[in-house]
This record gives sequence, structure tokens and C-alpha cells, in this order.
Amino acid sequence: MPDLAGRLSWKHASIIMALATAVPPYTTFLWGFGGHDNRVSIAVYALIWALYPPESSIGGLQVLNSYSLPIGISLGFFNIIFAFQVIRFLRGATSKRNTLWTGALTLVIPMISLIVAWPAMASSGFFAYIGPIPIQLATGLLLMHFVGPKEPTSPW
Repeated sequence: MPDLAGRLSWKHASIIMALATAVPPYTTFLWGFGGHDNRVSIAVYALIWALYPPESSIGGLQVLNSYSLPIGISLGFFNIIFAFQVIRFLRGATSKRNTLWTGALTLVIPMISLIVAWPAMASSGFFAYIGPIPIQLATGLLLMHFVGPKEPTSPW
């Protein structure tokens, strides 16, 4: 593979990380289940948009509006912190360990939603994917690996 670090500066990687944080979805939440057709409804969240099921009062895609934006930012709080940590790591201002711990935190809220939704889905017998969509985490880890500072291979 060509030397990606030689072609991609931390500034360019920061733009990639910002886009990977704001645009792709990071989680799905159980919106509801049951009804006349016994189906599971989920909502998909990103920082700047959300996709709600049709039966909700705000059904459909909501982009940069007063309802989806505060929810997206509050639920994606750890994702925002991880983005800053990756950028700091690429600049050499923080450790790999701290950045990885912050990356693990991006999975906390989605995993809590899975734990909360699991009993309801299990009792109803209808399942849908509830939990993290780690696109941003994967992007950050790849940038850390290919663009981040190189660890010394020899003590001399």
C-alpha cells in the first residue's frame, strides 16, 4: 500500500474525521413495536440528521432542525470528543491509549440503548438491529493507524 501518511497531513485527516463524525449515522434506537402489524420501529441518528419511522409525529428524514439536532448532538457527545481526540493524536498532543479509550466511549450510549431495548424485543418476539453503527470509530482508527505518529520500532 502506498505511504498514506506521506500524502495525507493531519489537517486533511481532520477534515475526514469531521465529516465522519457529522454525516454518517452512529446509532439506532428502538422507537416502538407492536401495533396492528406487529413490527419493530427504529430511529437512526447522526449528529446533524435523524431518520424517524413513519408512524412517529415527525416521521422521515430530519436534517438540521430544532428537533433532531439537539438530540443528535447530545446522544453523539462521545463521538464529538473522540473526533477531537483523534485530531489531537494525529498532531502528537495525546496518547494512543487515551484516544482508544475515548473511542470505546462512543459505543456506550448505543450499547445502553441495546440493553434497554432487548427485553422489549425479546418479549414481543420481533427483532431489529438496535445499537452502534461504528463508521466514525472505524474511520478514526484507520486514520490513527495510517496518519498518526509512528511508534519507535527500536530503542536505539
